[in-house]
Amino acid sequence: MANRSLAKENSQKQSATFDTVESAKIGEVPALNLPSQYEDACIPCENDLQLTEIFGAAIAALDPNLPGALPDIAARIGCDKAQRILLIMVDGLGYEALSTHYGHAPTLRSLRSSTYKAHTVIPSTTAAAITAFTTGEKPGRTRMTGYSVAVDDEVMNLLAFREGIDPSIWQPVTPYFSRLAEHECHSVVITPATFSGSGLSRAALRGARHVPASTWAQRCSEAVRELRAGTPVVYLYWSDIDHVGHKKGIHSYEWAHALEDFDAGLSDLLRQIPSDTCALLTADHGMVNVDQKNLIDCSMIAALSESVRIVAGETRAVHVHCQSGTQRETYERWSEFLGERAWIVPAENITDLIGEGPGKDQVGDFVVFSRGRGGIVDSRTQNEQARNLMGVHGSLTSAEMHIPVIRLA
Repeated sequence: MANRSLAKENSQKQSATFDTVESAKIGEVPALNLPSQYEDACIPCENDLQLTEIFGAAIAALDPNLPGALPDIAARIGCDKAQRILLIMVDGLGYEALSTHYGHAPTLRSLRSSTYKAHTVIPSTTAAAITAFTTGEKPGRTRMTGYSVAVDDEVMNLLAFREGIDPSIWQPVTPYFSRLAEHECHSVVITPATFSGSGLSRAALRGARHVPASTWAQRCSEAVRELRAGTPVVYLYWSDIDHVGHKKGIHSYEWAHALEDFDAGLSDLLRQIPSDTCALLTADHGMVNVDQKNLIDCSMIAALSESVRIVAGETRAVHVHCQSGTQRETYERWSEFLGERAWIVPAENITDLIGEGPGKDQVGDFVVFSRGRGGIVDSRTQNEQARNLMGVHGSLTSAEMHIPVIRLA
């Protein structure tokens, strides 16, 4: 009974006492206006380096007058004048996980003096983050607000999209690649052949020439070839560390081995790139290992399924869409049931996290960000494999939100 009373008290605080957490203005973003319960969430404050700034910093090394260039950020992370830039996006390589595994990454360990801690976007997930990286805008603007979103009465995966929806229209912000091409500054993206024309590629990578490559060694080889041929902007993506983290967890032998393989290939790559290259490495998000006994299937619990039209998002950042007229009571019921196991952000506050724009209409009536090692799944729309991932992300913990930005050259 004591636990239920505590949960009810927490629900009342979340639904009634919206005390402001002080958080300074970030550029054009207004100070956050969130309940006091969010004060331990890892939300960027003034002067925190952010994923949305990294591409702009890199192109400032080419020419500070290029569209979107951020010379102040370039100076902050030590990006000197360069003739070409190499941007390496390592899916799932969180700052905290890397920091505790430097013994498996001698190349990255040797670069600690040029490694910076940055924040990814909210939610801390691939579709949102990669698009934010390539546009310089938050998910509110890009409409890429999670792993999946509700469209009509279906859940649509934002990595793949669905027939009848054009990713280049859904995501309205022009990526850096297209803006640079208008100034005769050309780009390539190096990803697997199957990524060409994919939903996420059309949303986030349009404007660049696609160079297909599979293995890490092949991708590094293509990057060297493009840089030596004079391509000004080379974007190189690697996802194996993320894949292994999802299946085995971030503290597994397999995860450490994936990091070792990446680090060894990176060492070879850095020895071969031209000396006038500005090379930066970053990640889209971090990761936490969930405790399976702390996963909640919302479809099996009346308090969570009642009055809910559809659930989207992902395990650590759930979009809850309520039936018409039930928003407040449903929010309060979820808050009471979950208590301190989650940060629950109502629609009226969500733009403080994801930014203004059309994305605010994609996340439902409230978003549930899991705390600790728990999460929320929905067996009505998620298959068994998706529900049983060992490593996940999307929420506001430092392990998920903090990413490295490493000046490689």
